[in-house]
Amino acid sequence: MSQTTPAAKVKQEFDTEFLLHAPEIYIFSACRHILELIVAARASSKSGKKNASASDKQVTHLLSQLRGLAQATERFDIVAPFTLEAGFSLFFWRWYNWWYDYRQGLTADELDHVHRLQEAVHPGALDYRPPGHWLTYRATPPFRLKRVFEKLYSLQEPA
Repeated sequence: MSQTTPAAKVKQEFDTEFLLHAPEIYIFSACRHILELIVAARASSKSGKKNASASDKQVTHLLSQLRGLAQATERFDIVAPFTLEAGFSLFFWRWYNWWYDYRQGLTADELDHVHRLQEAVHPGALDYRPPGHWLTYRATPPFRLKRVFEKLYSLQEPA
């Protein structure tokens, strides 16, 4: 899906059925995609290609999608992946980073193969899984997103 995908189309992609039944690798891929869209929206705003108000509106919608995806990770034993008080939990970021690092370690051919398996909804995609356990992973948002989330949380704090 390109970065120009309308927000409504993104929302349709993550329907209730997907959130309740999608395998873990699919949920991670969806989270990663939404996070990339958030980074792209912020970059567009910073570069002046999009005004700040439009960017904030898009990011708010994307965060709503990410919250739904984070809640779906409870099926994978992630406790309280998102709360209104604290935002995305340390458990969610540990799980996300575990998957992210694993994905970064795959070769271009392996990534292409996994993407083809996912597009075909082939059970072979489930064979691709990080070793170890996510509880041992770092609990911070990915570096390029840390400032985005710090700014978003500061905007949400009561004055």
